[in-house]
Amino acid sequence: MRRMWGTWGAVLALLAGGCDAIDLSDISRRDAKIRVRPEPHGEHCEFGGEAVLSGLDLDRDGELDDSEVTATDYVCDAAIPKVRTRTQAEPHGENCTLGGMAVLSGLDRDGNGQLDDAEVTLTDFVCATSVANVLLRVRPVAPGTPECPLGGQVSHAGHDANGNGLLEDEEISREVYACDEPAPVLSRLRSLPAFTAPCDGDDSGGTAVEAGLDLNGDTALAMSEVEATAYACGLEPSDLKVYHDGEPAGPNCARGGTRVDTIQDRDRDGELDKGGFASTLYVCQGARVHDGTFVVASAVDLVALEGVTHLRGELIISAPTLADASLPSLAVIEGSLTARGNASLRRLSLPGLRFVGGDAAVYSNARLDSLTLGTASDALVWVERSLLVEDNPMLPTLEGLAAVQPRDSISLRANNALVNPGLLPHVTVLLGSLIIEDHLRLDRTPFVNLSQVHGEVRLANNSAMPAPSGLDQLTDVGGTLELRENAVMDRLHPLGRLASVGALVIVSNPRLPDTAGLDRLSYAGRIHIQGNKELLSVGDMPALEQVTESFSVKYNEKLQRVHHLPFLRSAATVAAVGNPALTSLEGLDRLTRLTTLEVLGNAALPDLGGLALLREVDFLSLQGNAALTGFGLTELSRVSLAFVVVDNPKLPTCRATALAAGVFTGDPVTGVNIDMNDDAATCP
Repeated sequence: MRRMWGTWGAVLALLAGGCDAIDLSDISRRDAKIRVRPEPHGEHCEFGGEAVLSGLDLDRDGELDDSEVTATDYVCDAAIPKVRTRTQAEPHGENCTLGGMAVLSGLDRDGNGQLDDAEVTLTDFVCATSVANVLLRVRPVAPGTPECPLGGQVSHAGHDANGNGLLEDEEISREVYACDEPAPVLSRLRSLPAFTAPCDGDDSGGTAVEAGLDLNGDTALAMSEVEATAYACGLEPSDLKVYHDGEPAGPNCARGGTRVDTIQDRDRDGELDKGGFASTLYVCQGARVHDGTFVVASAVDLVALEGVTHLRGELIISAPTLADASLPSLAVIEGSLTARGNASLRRLSLPGLRFVGGDAAVYSNARLDSLTLGTASDALVWVERSLLVEDNPMLPTLEGLAAVQPRDSISLRANNALVNPGLLPHVTVLLGSLIIEDHLRLDRTPFVNLSQVHGEVRLANNSAMPAPSGLDQLTDVGGTLELRENAVMDRLHPLGRLASVGALVIVSNPRLPDTAGLDRLSYAGRIHIQGNKELLSVGDMPALEQVTESFSVKYNEKLQRVHHLPFLRSAATVAAVGNPALTSLEGLDRLTRLTTLEVLGNAALPDLGGLALLREVDFLSLQGNAALTGFGLTELSRVSLAFVVVDNPKLPTCRATALAAGVFTGDPVTGVNIDMNDDAATCP
């Protein structure tokens, strides 16, 4: 709006004084001039404007001087609409995971002193966080921006330095873009083997119904893309029918999505079979993607990540002062998850997690006492590589990992407060290894459905573990099964289903009395049993048929016998070394050929009668057996490469010489060594 007024008083006064005093012709010969200057906001113009000055050019210099101004008009600017803001509560949901406040702003165009709904042009969300004095501001990002071509949101985080409850620009210390990536929904039916969780009670297995967004556009549903899963136990994929339908925005999907219905339809009529299986899954268009590896080095970094659901990179949490790390929205980490060296961290919680593309490693967190990856036990958290939980001395349980299923290996090490680990029911097969070692209080393992490990299984230095409990379903270990230095281990019966091992190594378990319990073990690449102080017997393996390499028992100070191996017919090497109480090898009585037979330093062993059926051996070495008086090898007919009988003080030398003469087929000069036996004894 513009207003004009003038000052003509001086002219009217002159006219009122009479025309005789004025030379009108003189006035008429002078030009009228105007000049415009800016007018600041103030008395004449509230919002500023322009001053128009006018008068006669009395000195005829072509300019209107200040002394020549006879009138001033003001052209004023209209009022500028004020920026108004208002706040309202923001519930838990898409914009603020933990709730918070929406800050609405815009121009008060109607000048009524308040921000009307139609005047709102920008909405920021100031979200509650799990960290005191750290605020999160979330702002929508329009499509077409370089950071988010399809739109999304930008999160700003920082400390509320002035304590006003709002995150101001100068308080921002971390910015994170989370971009929308709409994608088609895919589903698939995946067969589950028998006794696979959660269908572990069904000998016919079942089918997993999986659905998710095709974020990489390859038209195949990858494990990283699976967002929702249902299980049809006892049914084959061919028994099921899957339908997709749009799901409007609402309680199931805040921004809309797809409803995936699955029905049992064995008769192929397109209808649900009477009393049959039915499930509904929802896949929502809500992925917020951040590209690149993200390092959480402070509470501000953690809060800035809260809006991200899908991280294309690694997540590294290494923040010495961080006490609570919770990311409820994060579902996918395409790289590894690493939480290490967090000296103050008490809780690590990623309840929405469902995929980790590398390792999930949680180690060296001195105060960590709560760990959650995923939530429901029937919703998998697929870890593409290994799960490592190591050196967390205050962690009491692994119950928060019930949904985790690693593909490769698991390592649990030096978690000294771990007592009752809970159950990890989805761990059924490991392509790598299982390591459980250096625990003070752990008394069992959590792997109740684990049936196969392609690599090694090692239980070592677990001071409170009396048995390998929790491995009751284990049938096959491709590498070494090692039980070492478990101070109270006194039985092996939980391994009763084990049928095959690359190697069985039982070393320095001071309370183990025997090896009973391996009732189904039929194959071992190697068996090595050493240094078990209370071990009385080795054997009690009624199904063992083959040991492809060596069967050795060494330095078990109370070991008396190797027995009850009724079907063992094949082994390459037998070694009995340094067992001072050993008296019998009767369990080896069905072996007929060996590459090496080594019997050294067994002070109580009277003979080798337990190998009565042995016919051929390449290397024979009997040394330092103080009580040995005879061979007992009644069927031995051939020793081909070495015949060594040394330092057996009760064994008649003449017997050794006679046996060598009868069975040794190699070079007698280089291959025979008979010495330090009983030279005085006579032979019939």
